[in-house]
Amino acid sequence: MRSNLFKEFKKIAEEAFFSGYFLINGGCKDAYKLKLTCIEFYYHEDDGNIKDEKKYLKGKDEFGYALGAVCPNPSGVDVLFDDPQKKYHASFLIRGYKAIVPGEKEWENNEKRKKWAPHDFWYDLYGGANMLSNGKFSIEWIDESDETLGYAEPMQRININDNRLWGFKRVEKL
Repeated sequence: MRSNLFKEFKKIAEEAFFSGYFLINGGCKDAYKLKLTCIEFYYHEDDGNIKDEKKYLKGKDEFGYALGAVCPNPSGVDVLFDDPQKKYHASFLIRGYKAIVPGEKEWENNEKRKKWAPHDFWYDLYGGANMLSNGKFSIEWIDESDETLGYAEPMQRININDNRLWGFKRVEKL
C-alpha cells in the first residue's frame, strides 16, 4: 500500500507542477500567476494502518471540505482530497511556488524572502486577490499544460522526522 501511495502522490505532484497554475485577478491589469514548485503530501487512515500525526484532520470531527478545497492553515495552504466515507484524510501542502507577473521578472518564493515561511503562499494567493479592481474576489485554477518538460523529484517532508518520501519538488529537464 505504501508503494502505491508513493506512485499516486508522484502522479498528483506532476499534475500539480505541469498541468496548470493559479490565476489571481484574471482579466484585470494586476493579474498574476502562481505555479507550484514544491509540495508535501499528508495521508491518514482512521481505520487503517497508515497514520500521519502531522496531518491536519479536516473531515472527521470538523467541517467536511469538498474534494479539491484550498484550505489555509498554520503551516500554509493545503489542497484537500479527503474521503470521509472511506475514512481517509489526504492533502498536499504547498511549500514552494513561482510567481509570474506580466511585464516583470518571475521570482520563486525563496528568492523573494530568502527562506520559506509557511504563510508566504497564503499571502500571495489570498492577499493579492483584489476584489476592488473588477468587483469580485478572483482566484482560479487554469488548466494549461506547461511547455517545460520535467518530473517530480521525491524528497522528505520539511521539518518532519520520518523516512517517507512524501514531498516532491519540480525539476525541469534541460
